[in-house]
Amino acid sequence: MGCCYSAARSMRGDEPPQPSKWKPLEKRSCTDIIPLIVFTLFFIGMMLIAGFAIVNGAAYRMINGFDSYGNVCSKKNSPISSHPLSGLDQTGKPYVFFMNVANGYKSLEICVSKCPDRELYSMNDVHDFFLETGSQLCDYSLPPDQYLSSAAASSTTGPCPVFPVLRSSQVLYRCVPDNIGTFLIDLLVNSLNPVNRIISDIYLCRYSIMGLCFLSLFVAFVVVLLLRYLASVVVYIINIVVVISSIAGTSMLWWMYATSLNSINTAPPEKLAQSKADSQALLWYSIGATVVTVVLLLLILVMRKRVALTVDLFHEAGKCMVHMPALMIQPLWTFLVLLMFWMGWVVVFGFIAFSGTKVMDPIHPGWVRYNATAPIHYMWWYHVVGLVWVSEFILACQQMVIAGAVAKHYFTRDKKKLGAPIISSMGRLISNHLGSCALGSFIIILVKIPRCILMYLSRQIKDSPNMLAKLMVKCCICCLWVLEKCLRYLNYNAYSLVAINGTHFCKSACDAVATLLSNALRVIAINSVGAFVLFLGKLLVVAIVAGVGGILVVKFHPNVNYIAAPVGLIAVFSYLTAHCFISIYEMSIDTLLLCFCEDSRVNDGTPGKEYFMPKSLMTYVKNSSKHISKLEGKPHKNSENEESMRLESPNA
Repeated sequence: MGCCYSAARSMRGDEPPQPSKWKPLEKRSCTDIIPLIVFTLFFIGMMLIAGFAIVNGAAYRMINGFDSYGNVCSKKNSPISSHPLSGLDQTGKPYVFFMNVANGYKSLEICVSKCPDRELYSMNDVHDFFLETGSQLCDYSLPPDQYLSSAAASSTTGPCPVFPVLRSSQVLYRCVPDNIGTFLIDLLVNSLNPVNRIISDIYLCRYSIMGLCFLSLFVAFVVVLLLRYLASVVVYIINIVVVISSIAGTSMLWWMYATSLNSINTAPPEKLAQSKADSQALLWYSIGATVVTVVLLLLILVMRKRVALTVDLFHEAGKCMVHMPALMIQPLWTFLVLLMFWMGWVVVFGFIAFSGTKVMDPIHPGWVRYNATAPIHYMWWYHVVGLVWVSEFILACQQMVIAGAVAKHYFTRDKKKLGAPIISSMGRLISNHLGSCALGSFIIILVKIPRCILMYLSRQIKDSPNMLAKLMVKCCICCLWVLEKCLRYLNYNAYSLVAINGTHFCKSACDAVATLLSNALRVIAINSVGAFVLFLGKLLVVAIVAGVGGILVVKFHPNVNYIAAPVGLIAVFSYLTAHCFISIYEMSIDTLLLCFCEDSRVNDGTPGKEYFMPKSLMTYVKNSSKHISKLEGKPHKNSENEESMRLESPNA
């Protein structure tokens, strides 16, 4: 009812609140209490599920591990049937040992008192290891005195391990080979699956990838500093560097393709097929890079006149960063909170996965597995929904804090009295607006979860001959993706108005829509150019870090199968890093624009209704109004005073 009423009032042009009653960022009441109660109850349900899994014994099974007969290691167990190996006392045997570590899913698992501390190549070595340590590495049904008999067969399903038995150490109470990295690489490289080869390439370059991730942090930070202090210069430098980098990168790919064509003629017969495949891959890379370069050049050409309009707004956003440098580390705090939640979620999900009742394995007679009951399946889904909702809630809290801090900076006339805007924004969030974050994040999951379900269905029907069904699913996924992006943008603007006015989420969202629609041309002129420049900044970080990564991979890792695999991963990580830093700038610009719109809607510059906006932002609006009037072919008045007072409002 509140949503419908506020939407109708905003869109039909009712009078705004009296300016004398409008006190931005003043004391306010709690907003959206019911969504907060629902979210709290939902989170308590997640805690109860975790408690159920722990009480049910799943924690012991996941942490201590259990053998193929359902016996938890280092514990006394109760039998489930007349099977003699079920319900054994495994006290003193804390480690899980796999008969074939290369195929752990199908391998017989037993509890042992000590993991192999050296490589074992025969049953004689296994027998000697038992005599020295007392640790039995064969099935419980095979006594140690028969290790050298014909009954000691080496197999994945037992009774004795597959040779060679690698030297192992206990990791989470599991016997894991010491050289697990080399072991996995050999296992993957010997496979003909290209995906496995890509994974091996990434593992070989892991230290370079980690080092370049830190380099991306530094480069992104430098780009943000340049945007603050050299906004007018950086805007053009970014365009020039992106143009040069795109043309140079595309030219390099075409040169490599031409070189590969020449190498085919001199390649030996056994490497001819590989050389042709590499040449074909380079051709596709070159074509793709050419298309991207042409699109970028066209965009820069079309938007070159609008780029100058972003400089003043970037400068104002830079002032926020100077007065509130802690804004730059907000993504770090958010990531740490998300990381702690995800780690806890994974642990609890593991508890749930190990929950269930003991049943006999129908594939391997005598083996025992834990069968998940119907309530446990519902717990899985409940926990998955909780992952999405709580993650979105944490991100919403970050957005609310940033919006509140930037709004505090805007509506404080004397910046010397600014205080600690981030801390005060956090205080308002915790004391008043957690419910708005819960409601906004819930709206996102109403779209995100159906999209994930449709993506799962799309993978399930990818081999189906029904092309119409596959097309409809793809279209639905695309529509939901677009809707999710629109809702995210609307949510952030709603959070900004919640932080400014203290109104509930629905009213703030409707007011935000009305404000954005009534300032449509101004929003397009500002956000499109600003978003484009910030996107170019992200591409600059990616180009620098990925370029350095490509050089390092070629120089220090010449034996990789696919150079594009580690370089592509480096590019993804560097883009995500740049996005975390530069998105703060983007959020600040969006919040400043909304603050300006609210300021101009309520105040008119007369005594008692003075504007909060600084002169630099007025100048920006003046310049953008001139440009929009020119595009529309309307005459523009030269009076500076009249232009500065011609401010748009939702009622215009």
